Amino acid sequence: MALVAAFYSCQRNDVTIGSSSITSDGIVSGTIVNDSNRIDSVKAYYVNLIGKSVVSSDGKFSIVLSTPVLYKIGTFPIGVVVSDTTAMTESVSVFDVDKGGVYIGYIGKSNYGINDIVKIGRSTSIFLYSDRGFTIKGTYIQTNTSSTGIIQTLKMNYNIIFKKGWNEVVLKLDSYSTTSTTSTAVETYSNTVTSDLQWRYYPYYNPYAVRAKACGLHGVARQGFLFR
Repeated sequence: MALVAAFYSCQRNDVTIGSSSITSDGIVSGTIVNDSNRIDSVKAYYVNLIGKSVVSSDGKFSIVLSTPVLYKIGTFPIGVVVSDTTAMTESVSVFDVDKGGVYIGYIGKSNYGINDIVKIGRSTSIFLYSDRGFTIKGTYIQTNTSSTGIIQTLKMNYNIIFKKGWNEVVLKLDSYSTTSTTSTAVETYSNTVTSDLQWRYYPYYNPYAVRAKACGLHGVARQGFLFR
């Protein structure tokens, strides 16, 4: 994961607790806050289509998700404990949006817009199905050296309680620092859904890295599923 200093700025302090956009039985709903009647439908995908909804003129939608193909969670690297490694999970890969039957981009539940994609305090939701209740807790530190010789460190904190059915997990960038030779980022995965997370539209021409941040990652529930 490239850690680029210019990406991380503008501290956010909003910690007001909000509500989940998904029920345990897979009804995901919300309002797209930055859509000016461009979107008329939303389609949720894992690999295949698992749910779709029309979008009203004021940006509201509601999707009933079918259960995706599930994979065993397995073990995580040292420092992170999975309470039940036989749990079966998987995520929504992306929420694509159409206008007049033509794909125009995707939506994600986040606290950043198209012009301020990454910053300290940046958060985005990932929607995952689990066949049982279990937890992922602990801290994993990943270090590598870039092609320019910068030592990059990513510290990932996990404090997730899964319930059976659908869950909303939030990824938040807690801090970022850099020197001439190092860069360090701290991220947290948790169940804490803050009120600044809103459904936002991202045009299809956004970079893939932005899409991944907005929508979660393909195969997110495989072994080591939240590591990048």
